[in-house]
Amino acid sequence: MPAPKIIKIGQNTALILASIVLSLVIAEIALRLTGIGKYSLYDRILFFTKPSLVRTEDKTVRYEPRTKIRSVAIYGDEVDYDIVYGTNNLGFIDDVDYNFDSAPGKKVVFVGDSFTAGDGGNKSWISQLRRRLDRPEISLYNLGITGAGVKQFQQLLTSVKDEAHFDEINIMVIGNDFFRTLWYPLIQDQALWFCQQANTKECVENYPPVMYIADYNDSQEELVDRAKKLYETKGSSEETKLNFLQQLRLYNLACDVYSLGKNQSSLVHFCPHLKFNQANEYDKNELYKNALASLREIKNSFPNAVVRVVHIPEKGETFSNKYSLEIGSDIKQIGLEYVPLLEICTWNRDMYHKHDAHFNDLGYHNLTECILENLF
Repeated sequence: MPAPKIIKIGQNTALILASIVLSLVIAEIALRLTGIGKYSLYDRILFFTKPSLVRTEDKTVRYEPRTKIRSVAIYGDEVDYDIVYGTNNLGFIDDVDYNFDSAPGKKVVFVGDSFTAGDGGNKSWISQLRRRLDRPEISLYNLGITGAGVKQFQQLLTSVKDEAHFDEINIMVIGNDFFRTLWYPLIQDQALWFCQQANTKECVENYPPVMYIADYNDSQEELVDRAKKLYETKGSSEETKLNFLQQLRLYNLACDVYSLGKNQSSLVHFCPHLKFNQANEYDKNELYKNALASLREIKNSFPNAVVRVVHIPEKGETFSNKYSLEIGSDIKQIGLEYVPLLEICTWNRDMYHKHDAHFNDLGYHNLTECILENLF
């Protein structure tokens, strides 16, 4: 090959590489200027007032019945949300009590994790749906519990099966719900862990708390100060171990987006902040199979009910307009209806909190409208 042609190829290659590097630098600067990627999805300090989550006599996890719970999410020195919600007679987030025997007409239930519970929203989305639906002959129930996975969804439904006799069961999921193990709340030293019953000591020693206990009347300034101290405690030893690449916001944002619904145990070497999750100790393929088995058991336990899986879009998935965990074919093979909300409704970043992964009020309004239009 003639020397001038080799030189030309070399120049073009260098130009392409320079353009890529410049694009990455611009993206990193943009992230820092806009605040996107300033904190990882897992950098949150979450405060809950006590009592909040409790283990009931039937071994399900619910909220403390008939109480006001304050939840504050803090990232660095920023309060992302500060909300108060009430629980009903059965320990679920709703402004009406659940009396299954006296409920008229058709019974429709929504079961899921924090998105279903309404974390991050100032108003109960199930109450908004009830008002928008305006059909007294249909009774709506919300069995959402923060941090719950598919197996716990099954437990919650089973716990009310004999009284409820649901006509429709909407299993509201995000990708990570399929990889969550059974857990029970453990409070120690003003912090709360999600621990497996068999290894509570190992849980406390090896994993950070999921949330911290706060007083209902604590000011935001007091909680931000406390959060800063907690950040210093949990982050000082790890921060020095991060290499240059791991300190880039673009890199960590890519880790967060890619990790949604993925086997994180294969990622923690490259993305150290993903070490928070106890589920990383398990075979993710096995956890996924177990979750599908739980869905089959729900279907078999409620043979007369319409059972559907409603796939909620996570914030990172709205960037690519694609689910990070494709579950549709597996759900249909079980014989359940599959409703991919990402594909049938419009979503954007403005519907989520600035740092937190949950919906804000606009997002929960969109969820309400999307369900209203497609499920009723």
